[in-house]
Amino acid sequence: MTQTINPVKLKAAAEHLEWVLQQYPESEEVQGLLLSLAPLIEDAKAGRVLEPTSRKTVPGAYNFGDGIYTPYKNPSVGAAYAAFVVEMEGGLTEQDKQRLARMEALRAANEAGTKS
Repeated sequence: MTQTINPVKLKAAAEHLEWVLQQYPESEEVQGLLLSLAPLIEDAKAGRVLEPTSRKTVPGAYNFGDGIYTPYKNPSVGAAYAAFVVEMEGGLTEQDKQRLARMEALRAANEAGTKS
């Protein structure tokens, strides 16, 4: 099945990402990410993103691998960025949803086992 953009979810993810990035005005790294993402965020908020895109076209991904945004957890830059990228790609696939459900089941089983 081909992924499609859900403009409502994409707009919400874009607004949330923008808000999160604005919570760290003192951070050059975070403000640099905001600057590089600003045109894409604006397009997403305005409903101008009509086709799913590859995560490779979303600026900033390489910095997450380097751990630059790890200190920015409350609110989480990484979580907001990931949610935005997922929506830019057209949302979660059925395979993604199944994988997440399996991981959640494993997590719950692990927590139940450690509480015994």
